[in-house]
Amino acid sequence: MGIKSPTPYQWKNFAKKRLHYGMNFAYGGTGVFDTNVLLPNMTTQIDFLEKLMLRDSVYAKADLQSSLVLVTLSGNDYSHFYTTGGTAQGLQSFITRVVNQLALNLKCIQAMGARRIAVTGLQPLGCLPRATAASAFQQCNKTENTAVNFHNLLLQQAVAKLNNESNSRKPVFTILDLYTSFTTALENKGNHSGDLRPYRRFKKHVLKQRFKKHVLGCKKE
Repeated sequence: MGIKSPTPYQWKNFAKKRLHYGMNFAYGGTGVFDTNVLLPNMTTQIDFLEKLMLRDSVYAKADLQSSLVLVTLSGNDYSHFYTTGGTAQGLQSFITRVVNQLALNLKCIQAMGARRIAVTGLQPLGCLPRATAASAFQQCNKTENTAVNFHNLLLQQAVAKLNNESNSRKPVFTILDLYTSFTTALENKGNHSGDLRPYRRFKKHVLKQRFKKHVLGCKKE
C-alpha cells in the first residue's frame, strides 16, 4: 500500500523527515493503568501527544482532524491485576474500571480534535498459548474468554454512548473486533497446508488500514 509505519515517539528527534507518516506512542506491556513494566501508561502517552501539539508544534489540530487514530489495549492491565493479588471475585469490577478509563481516553483524544478514532476490542486471551497449555494446546480457557467478552460488551456500550454524544453526522468511534477475527482464524483451517494446531501459536494477523497517526492515552479516572 505504500503506507509507512508511524515513527516511535522515542525516535522522533532522529526521524523528522518521517513525522508526516504519524507517530506511535505505544509501549509494549503497558495498559490504561500502571502495569508490571516501568513504562508510560496511556495517561502519560496522551501527555506526550499534547506536548508535541501545544509546546513543540510538531503537529497541529488540523493534522489530528485529518488522521485516523488507533487506540490499542491488549490486556496487560488484567495480567497485572492477577500478579498483584487480584481475585476472580474482584475481576468484574476491575474490568469496569479499565473500560471506564479507556472510554475517558477516547473522549479526551476526540476533544483534542480527532474525528476518526478506532479502538481495538480484546482478543480471546483464553486462547493464547499460556492459557491453552493446560489442555495440551487443544482448547481455549472459557473462564478467561468470558471475562474478555464482558470487557468487549462494556466497550461496545461505551463507544455507542460516545458516538451518541458526538453530535457528528458520521460515527467518530469504531471498534475493531479482534475477538471474532482470532476465533474465526482458529476455527477454520483454511486451504493451505501447514501447522493444524492453531492453539499452539497464532499466525501473524495484519490489519491494513490507511492512517497518519497512532495515538494512545488520556487522563485518569
